[in-house]
Amino acid sequence: MTDRDVFYTTYWEGSCLPALHPIFQFATSLATDHPILNDALLALSACNIGRLHAERRTPSAGTMCSMSPSLIHQTRSHLYYSSAIQKLAIMQPQDYQRNSVTILTVLVLFAHLEQAMGNFQGFYTHVRGMMNLLEWHEDVRDAATKSLLASWMQIRYVVWWARAYFSSLEVCQHLPSIPLPASLLDVPQTLHERRVKVLSIMCESHRLNFSAALQQFRNFRSDDVSGSDFDECYAYCTTLLHREAAKLDAWVLQLPPSEQPIYELNDTDSTTIRFQSHDAALNYAYYVVARAMQCTGVLRLLYDRESALHGPKYNEEEYWVQTLVRIAQWSDMQTSITRNSYTIGFSGLLLAGILRCQSLSVGLEIQDWLQTLIHLQPTEEGAFPIYQTFNVVKIINQQRALGRDVFAVTLPVDDEGGTPKLTGYNSQSITSLHFHGKDHNLDCLFQDCISLDV
Repeated sequence: MTDRDVFYTTYWEGSCLPALHPIFQFATSLATDHPILNDALLALSACNIGRLHAERRTPSAGTMCSMSPSLIHQTRSHLYYSSAIQKLAIMQPQDYQRNSVTILTVLVLFAHLEQAMGNFQGFYTHVRGMMNLLEWHEDVRDAATKSLLASWMQIRYVVWWARAYFSSLEVCQHLPSIPLPASLLDVPQTLHERRVKVLSIMCESHRLNFSAALQQFRNFRSDDVSGSDFDECYAYCTTLLHREAAKLDAWVLQLPPSEQPIYELNDTDSTTIRFQSHDAALNYAYYVVARAMQCTGVLRLLYDRESALHGPKYNEEEYWVQTLVRIAQWSDMQTSITRNSYTIGFSGLLLAGILRCQSLSVGLEIQDWLQTLIHLQPTEEGAFPIYQTFNVVKIINQQRALGRDVFAVTLPVDDEGGTPKLTGYNSQSITSLHFHGKDHNLDCLFQDCISLDV
């Protein structure tokens, strides 16, 4: 083992493993006897340190576009990755049968690497490889394989979320559902099993809610959609959301005391929320966002004009988004930066939250949190560009101050997720976005293309 290998192995054990599923601690013990596995984990290690230690491209460039991952670490990551790919390419069928768990581990590590780099096509290639190797078994009994499957599904939800923010209206409305395989539907026994289950519920609830909302903005362009079509779409969506809510009810009842929120009164007689660990806080944040997505206040506003005029405003969504903000405010930002690299981070959750909350004060709290995060680390959190999120949130708040609520943000033209983040922190070069919402001054929907301040 070279000095370089020792360096990245040490970093892997100290900084990467805490952000990953515990199965990779077991995988690390196998790496010495499996060079392909060692190359794969060192590739992810070098990638991780390279992305956390940003460099300036030019001394005079702006604060955001000038940042790039460490070239030295990224180059070494690519070398390790290429070495692992070469070893994989020369394997024979009997090698896969003899070392199936090792190969599965390598493919899951590859998926993590491609997700971190924003390489959607590379990620989908490894997804197909995983499915071919598993033959998409519905009943996985082996504990190691089941854990790898859980880690793999988690990273699939991260990529799904990255595709949702941002894509075109048509693509966003028809993002696929990603159901959990049958072997992960049992009652979860560990924090990471609970994480992948709540992620699946959150993403599906998000998909259903936004699909129904975006349908109204598509209808906004045409005059040939009847009221009965509106009713049918709304009823179908709410029925499916109720199913997801039932799953979420079961999930939260299974939380052990060590992962439940702790509520306390502070000096100003308001309630604070804290947790015993960062991972418990993040899991509960996923639960909170799922609850917000299962609320139908925004959908009622869009689908039922009478309800919008006379019924209660969507305060239920606001409650859950406010709770999300409090969880983010409790969490340590530096920990979020280092531990959320392979899961959906707070910045991505807050972006979804502000699209389901009409409170300007809550929106400004989200903007302030992101601004503070930018001062600490102006690159990414949860593998998503912080400054891009901040600029979108700022525009949403500006619109809200004018009496215009924004409920969705999409690309004018879909870019299939952009290009890999080889030399930067955003896979998409976005100069403008479509903001979809309701103008309360004019009592009508709007779809405006607004330039981003980048």
